[in-house]
Amino acid sequence: MGYITPKALARAATAGYALTLIPLLLIARYNFPSADDYSFGDTCRYAWRTTHSVWQVLKEAFLLSWESYFNWMGSFTSEVISALHPAVFREDLYSITTWIMLGMLTFSTAYLLKGILVKVFKADKYMARIVALSVLFVSIQCLTRQGRVEAFYWYCGSVRYIFLHSTSLFFYGMMIRAACSEGKKRMRYLAGASVLGFLIGGGNQMTSLNVAIILGVVLAYTVWSKRRKEYKAFWIPIGCFYFGFIVSAAAPGNWVRASGTAGMGMIKSVMVSFYYCLDYVLGEWTGWPVLLLIGILVPLFWHMAQQTDYDFRYPAVMVLFGYCLVSAMITPPLFAVGNIEAGRLQALIFFMYILVLSLCVGYVTGWVRRQWDKGRTAQAFSETSFSMNTRYCLIGCLLFFLLASGLSIIPDSHYYAFTSAVTDLRNGSAKAYGEAMAQRAELYNSDAQGILEVAPLPAEPALLYFSDITPDVDDWQNKALARFYQKEGVIVKTAE
Repeated sequence: MGYITPKALARAATAGYALTLIPLLLIARYNFPSADDYSFGDTCRYAWRTTHSVWQVLKEAFLLSWESYFNWMGSFTSEVISALHPAVFREDLYSITTWIMLGMLTFSTAYLLKGILVKVFKADKYMARIVALSVLFVSIQCLTRQGRVEAFYWYCGSVRYIFLHSTSLFFYGMMIRAACSEGKKRMRYLAGASVLGFLIGGGNQMTSLNVAIILGVVLAYTVWSKRRKEYKAFWIPIGCFYFGFIVSAAAPGNWVRASGTAGMGMIKSVMVSFYYCLDYVLGEWTGWPVLLLIGILVPLFWHMAQQTDYDFRYPAVMVLFGYCLVSAMITPPLFAVGNIEAGRLQALIFFMYILVLSLCVGYVTGWVRRQWDKGRTAQAFSETSFSMNTRYCLIGCLLFFLLASGLSIIPDSHYYAFTSAVTDLRNGSAKAYGEAMAQRAELYNSDAQGILEVAPLPAEPALLYFSDITPDVDDWQNKALARFYQKEGVIVKTAE
């Protein structure tokens, strides 16, 4: 089994991961905007149709953010990018939503993990790639059904949460590379991190709170270890983040929004978030794919731990910090609206859980390896090959994955995201949905006047359908769509 090397396994994992993304990207061609896509993009749409000027569109997006800052929400970055969705320019461009979100999540996760494992712990780059792809597969394919829709196919929800979460991973990756670099190279990383830091500070509160906590811990550590002078240049991106974070938190619109929602108190939100995190970890989140992920990561991290001089002295502290970090992700929506029921929120928390879990598994495995190696004679280490035990473990995990996946997919063809896409492509529901939405868009873009009537959707594919207008012309979704297309009104025909 000498052919099972880190390089060969990394190539196989890359090919397998790419294959599972193909159905998700193919079905995206039938995707269309819905709900808040219309309410956030209406002024930008009007600017594009009347001027065809990108600058006018950008102006309207910033004006929307400015108005929202004082009247609804302080997350200025989220407001701008929410208004700039692809359908503002053309409906058929909306399909790139999925490409953007999957691309951002994939490359940001790989960028961060490569920075941690290769730059900091000097691990083999192929092993780091296997870890990243394993984490990404579980993160994307094992989401809840509503989470998949809102994370990858509904622009307004995904760009606020998944896009900005991915941006934060690039931010961490740049900070790590800056710490491992010197001179001009360090300054380039810090300059990029400064820009991203400010934008993240003005993004969704879940991500920005997590970044605030992590940077706070980093600052505390540098002060405690008396290394402030060594890392004084890092105060620039950290300061840029906290400036954006404070500006966002101080927005008058936050209090306007809070007055109309039934959120929890601050202390209660924190306490309930710890309970929710534990409840979801022990229940919904940790199915057999997550347990199998741990089974794959342990031998990989065991192999990598021999290559680094890091001591891994505080495994309990690391696990506790990880638990607090995921819990903190839950706190803002509890404080704002009193629940985390929205699919986009659960998707973001799940992504963070899988990432933090993987890093904690790596740290604990490193600590166990250090205890195991105490008093033992150092053995020769090879970066380009696995031990026989590691090979057997990885082969066993692969065989179990294939068997368990077959047993899961047979009764539920929507078990994975990619099997859900294949199912709706094969049964024609995705195509029927896309054609119906295209016909509607043609009517909306026509010169038809009065209250426009459209037929009910013939299908609601699991990955594409988020929401639809109703027979009530005064429904908020109907009004938003009518403003988007500059129509008097629009309704769905009722069955006779």
